[in-house]
Amino acid sequence: MLKPVSRDTLTRQAMKTLRRFILVEELECGVKLPSERELSETLAVSRNIVREALSALSAEGLVVKQAGKGTFVGEFDRDEAMQMLPLADRKNGPTAIELREARAVLEMGAAGLIVQRITDHEIEELDKIHKAYEKKHKEGKSPIKEDIDFHLALLRATKNVVIEQISPLVIDVFRRTLSEDASPLRHNPARIVQEHQRIVQALRDRDIAAARAAMHDHFKLQDFPA
Repeated sequence: MLKPVSRDTLTRQAMKTLRRFILVEELECGVKLPSERELSETLAVSRNIVREALSALSAEGLVVKQAGKGTFVGEFDRDEAMQMLPLADRKNGPTAIELREARAVLEMGAAGLIVQRITDHEIEELDKIHKAYEKKHKEGKSPIKEDIDFHLALLRATKNVVIEQISPLVIDVFRRTLSEDASPLRHNPARIVQEHQRIVQALRDRDIAAARAAMHDHFKLQDFPA
């Protein structure tokens, strides 16, 4: 049975991600962070979780919250703060790479079931999510929520209860990837628009090989056979 993630765990994950974002991206003192709404969408957690994480980082001196203006990078000892990055986490659980591999194996392996069982209505719903992703990207907003929704919808289309039960792995991948690599908070996801479109088209064509190949390219799996 899957156990729900505790509120404390989500807050700590958000803290770790934001801390790494500030340190790895070498944000200067006084730089304004994205809004709570944007961070909530990017991290796929509630705004209350983001608020709690920012408050904890404020107590550490990494950020400064200014009423009515937003949250800014604080003045702190960067070398000391770098030592707070939880590098030891890799010894206690799966790494982000291992999670991405597991997610890729799950989705690529499910490609046959998805193509065979997805309904025309579900394909249209998937396309709506894809277009919402593209719209947010063009508006300069974080589309990570839509990215997660897109892949969860793919797994639901298998109509397989076991696959649906382990589909939260997709969300774990996004959280851990952001935790260990802050770049998705800054880099444009333009390529994902085209890759999602390829997946949708392959499903419309009911082409298993094309769907699997599109997923393979989407996950950037150089060592995995298509």
